[in-house]
This record gives sequence, C-alpha cells and structure tokens, in this order.
Amino acid sequence: VRTEGTRTILLFEIKDDHSPIQRAEFSRDGQRWRGIFPKDGIADSKDEQYELPLDADMMERGVILRASDSMNNVATTHVDPPRKK
Repeated sequence: VRTEGTRTILLFEIKDDHSPIQRAEFSRDGQRWRGIFPKDGIADSKDEQYELPLDADMMERGVILRASDSMNNVATTHVDPPRKK
C-alpha cells in the first residue's frame, strides 16, 4: 500500500499453482464488484501483478478483493485501511 496525495494505491500479486488467473475484482461492501486488470493488461497466467488506485473515501473501511482462476476456484480477502500516522 502506498499513498499519493488523496489516493491510496494497492499493489498486490495473485498466484495459482495449478491454473491461470481468470479474473480479479474489488468491492467496498461485498455486494457490488468491479473488475481489475493486471498490470500487463490481461489475466492469462498463474502469476499476475495488480495496481489498484483508490480514492481516500474508498479506503476508509478497507476493500474486499476477490480472484478466480480458470477452474472457477475463488479466493477472497479483506484489505484493511492504512494506519493513520
């Protein structure tokens, strides 16, 4: 996580040992999901790098990340907001 002005940038990696990453998404509330593209522009390998810029209000409570692979396995995690200095 890094901060640039009023934006928070989440840098993360998604790996799968057995099948290519198919999709990554984020949500603020777990109800509405928005797609994220990897840094190389297409999710097609077992190891993908992501950079997700978020406005400050989006990170007040953190965000939920969800990823799925080509075998339809799904993993979800919550990213807490950065600690205030």
